[in-house]
Amino acid sequence: MQYRPKPAGAGRGVALKNRYDSLLSGAAVTIAKNPVPVLLVAAVVAFAGITVDTSIPIDTNQDSFVPPDMPTKLSLNTVTGVVGSVQPFPLLVEGAGVDDYQAIAWTDRFGGYALDEHLELTGVTSIATLIREYNNGVLPASQSGIAAVLARIPEDERAKYLDGHTASVVQFSTIEMEMDARNRVKEAVMADIGWMQPPPGIVVYPTGDYDMYTALIANIAQSKGEMTYLGFALILAYLLIVYRRRYAVSPLVPLVSLVDWNVAGMLLLGIDYSPMTACLGSMTIGVASEYTILMMERYAEELEETGDPLVAIRDGVQKVGTAVTVSALVTACGFSALVLSNFKIIATFGITTVIAVGFSLIGAIVIMPAALALIGTGRKVSAGAKEGDAAVPERA
Repeated sequence: MQYRPKPAGAGRGVALKNRYDSLLSGAAVTIAKNPVPVLLVAAVVAFAGITVDTSIPIDTNQDSFVPPDMPTKLSLNTVTGVVGSVQPFPLLVEGAGVDDYQAIAWTDRFGGYALDEHLELTGVTSIATLIREYNNGVLPASQSGIAAVLARIPEDERAKYLDGHTASVVQFSTIEMEMDARNRVKEAVMADIGWMQPPPGIVVYPTGDYDMYTALIANIAQSKGEMTYLGFALILAYLLIVYRRRYAVSPLVPLVSLVDWNVAGMLLLGIDYSPMTACLGSMTIGVASEYTILMMERYAEELEETGDPLVAIRDGVQKVGTAVTVSALVTACGFSALVLSNFKIIATFGITTVIAVGFSLIGAIVIMPAALALIGTGRKVSAGAKEGDAAVPERA
C-alpha cells in the first residue's frame, strides 16, 4: 500500500500548532509595538532578584544532602548524640623547632585560651597535652625537661601530634554545628592566633576536612557571581565578533533578566543555594542563550528578506516559536525527573533547573521581541506602531 501524506493543515496536531503560531505572532507584534513596558516589568522583577540574592543562604550542611532515613545517617546521628561532633577542628603548626620549649609552651597556652574563649570547642589535644599526660599533668619548664618527656612517649603516640622537628597538630573537639557556624568558629580562632602570636618562625593555620568544608561557603559565594559574569562576557564577545550588528546584543537583555528571575523564584519557593544550585546562573545563561539566539538569527533572516523589522519580529517568532517551546518543555520534563530523587540536593537542583528552563522560554518568546524592537529595529517599527496593525502585512 502506497504511503500518502496528509494534506497541509490536516489533523488536530497541525491545527493546534497553527493556532499556537498565530498566538505567538500576534503576541510578538503587540510586544514589539510596546517594548518599553515589557522590559520595565522584566527589569523590576530582575531588580527584586538582585536585591534579595544576598539574603538567600548557602546550604553547605552535609546532613541536608542525604535522605534523613538513610541508615548511615541514622547511625551517625546516634554517635554524634553521644560523643558530639565527629569532625574535629585541627590546626597545623609548622616551622623549625616546633618541639622546642617555646613552641610547645605557646601551644599549651593557646589551647587552653581557645577553650575558655569559645564555648563551641569542647576539648583540645596536642603534643603539649600529651607531654602533660606523661609528666603527671605538668608541663616541664625547660627544653631539657621537654626533651626528656618526649623521649618517654612511645613513637606511635608521639607521631599523632608531632612530625619530626617541623610540624605538629593541635586538634580541637567541637559541638555539633552547622557549616556556617563552623566557619565563624574557625575565623574567630584564627583571629585569636593573629594577636596571640606564636614564636618567631612558627606559623599556624587550619587544615583537614574542617577547613575544606568551611571554606566551601566563601568559595561558593564568590564563584557564583564570577561564573555568571564570565558567562555574560563570553556570550557578548562571541555575538559581537560573529554578527557585528547592533541587534547582536539583544540576547543579553533577556539573559540578564532571567538570571535574576531565578533568584526571585528561589526565594518564593524557599530554596537555598547549594554546591549544585550555585551554578544555576551560568546554566541559565547556557540554556536561555540557545533560545534567544535562535530568535535573533531568525529575525536577521526575516529582516534581510522583508526589510521590515516589525514583520521580521512577527514572522521570526511565528516560525521558530513552536520549536523553541517544544524544546524547552522537553528539557523541563527531562530535568523534572530529578525532583523525585530521595537526595534533597538533587531534588532541589531539579526544581531550580525546571524553573530556569521555564524562564528561558519566557525570555525567548516575550522579552526577546521587546529587546529586538528596542535595539534592532529603528524608525520603521516606530512608524509601524503609529499606523497600527495595518502597518504589519499579513502573511499569505
